[in-house]
Amino acid sequence: MKISRRALLGSLAIASPYFVRGTALAAGYIPDSANAALLGSIAESFSRATIITQKFVHQPRFLGTLPEVGGHQILAFDSALELDTDGWQGDRGDPDWQPNTSLRYSDSSSLDANRISYFVLPLPASWPKQLGVSLGDYAAVLFKGRLAFAVFGDQGPRNKLGEGSLQLLRELGEERLRPNGSVINAGTNPGVLTLVFPGSGATEDRSNEAALLRAIEEKGKRLFVAAGGRLNG
Repeated sequence: MKISRRALLGSLAIASPYFVRGTALAAGYIPDSANAALLGSIAESFSRATIITQKFVHQPRFLGTLPEVGGHQILAFDSALELDTDGWQGDRGDPDWQPNTSLRYSDSSSLDANRISYFVLPLPASWPKQLGVSLGDYAAVLFKGRLAFAVFGDQGPRNKLGEGSLQLLRELGEERLRPNGSVINAGTNPGVLTLVFPGSGATEDRSNEAALLRAIEEKGKRLFVAAGGRLNG
């Protein structure tokens, strides 16, 4: 879709986050108790977060950056998780379906929403870049005591935060594909906690689907544990 220069400048102005340093705003947020054991020492970081006060259609329960771990601040948000089926060639389900994803493999093909756990961040592209986040970076995603790892695979509307692929919802225990192959176009309630690790992606991770699947799992686990999280079991 072609965007006018005036519309683009307007979106940039609206999408720029506002950071508030301190504990006053962050102190009111407590991660769900079902995720506490998995979060480990990460849970303590929320009281020292930098809050991002940007407004979205469905306002997240928490949006901010956690203190530096390994030289980078973690982008964290607790939100609902709407369904994104972009890149999958099956039943579209999602009325906003697109044939391509923003992140591509080295041959320019798109990610398959039914095979790759990916999450979505809002446009414009400058929004995540302000936070050091780029397409291809990894995240740990927690919901009701489940832990999944995902890649930043698609960009969405500037006024929406909290979307994920069929495979990501599946790994969080929320299957959205019926046995007959049709899609249930439904997301989750709030309580999905996404922890994005800025600068964690690499071009070589996206040489093909197998390489990306391996990188999501291996790098996601390593980054989460290094930040203070604990794996299931």
